[in-house]
Amino acid sequence: MSAAPARAPAVVPAPEPLYIGAASRPWFATVHMPAKGAANGVGLVIVPPFGYEAVCAHRGLRHLAVDAAAAGCVAVRVDLDGTGDSAGDDLDPDRVGRWRASINAAADLARARGADRIVFAGVRLGALLAASLARSPADVVGLVAIAPVVSGKRWLREMKALQGSLGLLPPPEGGAVDESIQEAIGFAITAETRDALTAIDLEKLEPAPAVLVIDRDDMPPSEKWIAALRAQGVEVEATRLPGYVELVMDPHKAEVPQQIIDATIAFACARPRLPADAPVPAVATMRAAALGTITEEPVVIAGAVHAIVTRPAGRPKKALVFLNAGCVRRIGPNRLHVQFARKLAADGTLVVRADLSGIGDAPAYGDHPERLVYHDHALAETAAILSWCRRQGTDDVYVSGLCSGGYYALHSAAAGQPWTGLIVINPGEPGSGIDDKPYEAAAETARYKQSIRSMESWKKLLRGQVDVGHLARMLRKRVTGLLGAQAKDAVRRIGIKLDDDLGTELMQLARRRVATTFLFCDREPGLPLFRERTGSTAPRLESRGLLWLRIIDGPDHTYTPRWSHAVLEREVAAALARKARR
Repeated sequence: MSAAPARAPAVVPAPEPLYIGAASRPWFATVHMPAKGAANGVGLVIVPPFGYEAVCAHRGLRHLAVDAAAAGCVAVRVDLDGTGDSAGDDLDPDRVGRWRASINAAADLARARGADRIVFAGVRLGALLAASLARSPADVVGLVAIAPVVSGKRWLREMKALQGSLGLLPPPEGGAVDESIQEAIGFAITAETRDALTAIDLEKLEPAPAVLVIDRDDMPPSEKWIAALRAQGVEVEATRLPGYVELVMDPHKAEVPQQIIDATIAFACARPRLPADAPVPAVATMRAAALGTITEEPVVIAGAVHAIVTRPAGRPKKALVFLNAGCVRRIGPNRLHVQFARKLAADGTLVVRADLSGIGDAPAYGDHPERLVYHDHALAETAAILSWCRRQGTDDVYVSGLCSGGYYALHSAAAGQPWTGLIVINPGEPGSGIDDKPYEAAAETARYKQSIRSMESWKKLLRGQVDVGHLARMLRKRVTGLLGAQAKDAVRRIGIKLDDDLGTELMQLARRRVATTFLFCDREPGLPLFRERTGSTAPRLESRGLLWLRIIDGPDHTYTPRWSHAVLEREVAAALARKARR
């Protein structure tokens, strides 16, 4: 395999976010251009995987594009039709046809920006789609298939098994589920999409003239497909490299697969120039996308926050800001922020889906590492977003977030930022879920409370299969926390303000008439912690119409079951309509 080319010393231009395709159904893309004078004529079109894998792989594929531009390529990242920031959704017709159309449009964009030959780099299902396109036109000179899905039928079986392993709860009694839709970790695959994918088998297709297959190093290689390629006279390089598993880990754990990136760029840059120039297509690009009566536009706020703004047709009635949920980019868990933003904008709300620094498409601040969820600059960034929203013509600005986003929504208001209202969903905190933190103790205590009702658990205890010392430590932490919370509640009730105290913060928000809504899943470890930390304060504020607490039965932390999406949407819309009583 060729060695990775040396990186161009010149600084490459900043990535350019834009929309391509038909104005009636635009696709979101990001172009990474090489430094002036360093272009090598290669257009690298990066095709993401599907659903949750795409959410996780976003950081690694962004690094692939950055490094490819540094090596002289025109690199294009595209959100396939109905995914990411593009128009549409999973339930639209002709998913496979429109996915292919958006990939072709990304290739045309690379050509229009100076590429004279195209290499597709697809991951998983993205490799299947790219491979099914890569036999034409003539300037498509190569395909990189990363952990490729070779058969659509086998991939669908895999998604079904993975969904079943999650142990998600069905909707509450009376809730309906569309049996024709196959769920895939928060995303949907319709019967039509399943039929179209089942028909694709790469072993039976004519591919690009040169293919690099990068298989996972922890799984058997794609031997039959590689053999089929060679039987057709295709120039094939095949390797197994580490990094895929880390690429698609949960977003807060996902790593950049540098060996895969280097191999991809080396292969792309080694594709020879064509004997004659291909015609350059005329490509329409748009700064803002028109989606019916609403528009969407990428913006950069205060030089740090990269966001998509969804605007209503007229002057906005109010504004809503969605903050990142952990390291999930601005589309939100299961793409919920996109779904909510478009519906709310149609009703007159301006919605900002924000990537704070170091997450999604926003570069890290200064010398901070990427994926740093809790950092000192976040409150300055939320303040900048709030000011930006008010300059758009509305004084009523709400902020919402799940997990770390909920933490920053609450603490930005507690720090004095003048939000009209907060929608705090399953809030996290620095260190939550880590050993020796309150969340861990609360979660384990809840598990033990369930276990004491089980005869099997008592048998394990008697057989010495339970770590009694660990159990005692967790219970001691819970008792200490409960006693401390009760003491704080007594102090608050006599009018003494406490520092770094949730109950005191809620009282201060109530005095400022900030409409504060908390949304918790019923199994969320943060729910009992919220109740004990606020003590009698939360019920008193609720009774006065100054705080709202809603419990949603059944979903997991990130609302993976599709039935729960509509439930959360209704709760967010209701919270957005609230104002604290005067």
